[in-house]
Amino acid sequence: MAENSASAPGDALDAPTAALAAAVLEVARHVGDAPLAAPRWFALVDTGALIRSQPSFGALLDDASREAAEADPHHLTPIEIDDVPAVHDPLHALAEVVWPDIAVGGVVACDLDAVRVTEGSSEQARERLGDGAVRAVVAARTDRDAGTWCAVRGRGRRDYALGSHLVPDLADALAESLGEGESTLR
Repeated sequence: MAENSASAPGDALDAPTAALAAAVLEVARHVGDAPLAAPRWFALVDTGALIRSQPSFGALLDDASREAAEADPHHLTPIEIDDVPAVHDPLHALAEVVWPDIAVGGVVACDLDAVRVTEGSSEQARERLGDGAVRAVVAARTDRDAGTWCAVRGRGRRDYALGSHLVPDLADALAESLGEGESTLR
């Protein structure tokens, strides 16, 4: 799967943002291409801290994930939250999400109307994403300085548009729901 960056060519992401972007793409691959009846929610946990506090968790990870966590202190593991009511609009569903204490961030994967996704005109949205629903995967960290990251793809398209604020209303609401709490993992 090819990804397109919404940032200027050559712009490097800082390490926390790169980890957030990697988690977004991991969730995008996990949820696949089938239409989603309701948003799917994932808590992001600091992989290294989780392994240190619960060594048995490390045994559940594949070798690549364990090695990535050892090499990258910013590595994040998405863990799906199953007990969120099936409300189609992610902004309404967000009121029902209870983030676990170990969460250092959160991700939502949902299908949205293309016009809602971009800040430009509806014609620009159709050009970029096509008509109809688009898949949006949006993440935020509990540390607001770490920001947000989004992956958006129109139905029938191969490539994701990537950027920090492609779905501004959802990215802002997700960041707000996470607050500025700290993880209980050390």
